[in-house]
Amino acid sequence: MLYRSLALIMTGAALALTAPQMAYAEDPISHAIDALLGNPDYHLDQAVSHTQEAIAHGQAGHAHSLAHHAREALINAQAQYAAYQNPHVAEAATHLKAAIQNGDRGHARMGVTHASEALTHLNAAK
Repeated sequence: MLYRSLALIMTGAALALTAPQMAYAEDPISHAIDALLGNPDYHLDQAVSHTQEAIAHGQAGHAHSLAHHAREALINAQAQYAAYQNPHVAEAATHLKAAIQNGDRGHARMGVTHASEALTHLNAAK
């Protein structure tokens, strides 16, 4: 029993020391690592990052890329809302949905307008 506890402690310590150096990708393993390390803003940070990408693509006239990144932002915003029920995140999700609809229809400018509003709410949630 003592050896098992010691092994778990050592494994946790090794993970805590090496995990911050890992490059996070969009996969279940990185989500699990963040859950173990207790990063409560992981999904919020990802939503902000994808929303910024959506805005950049939309400003370049790439409506479908805007929609893609807005979808990724929406997935992360919904995960953040499920965990913390922040009303700013809920409002951001509403604007991300509108950005996706506009991007899918080829309306980059309107998509940028909604993505920018979503970004304002996501930043307010921090």
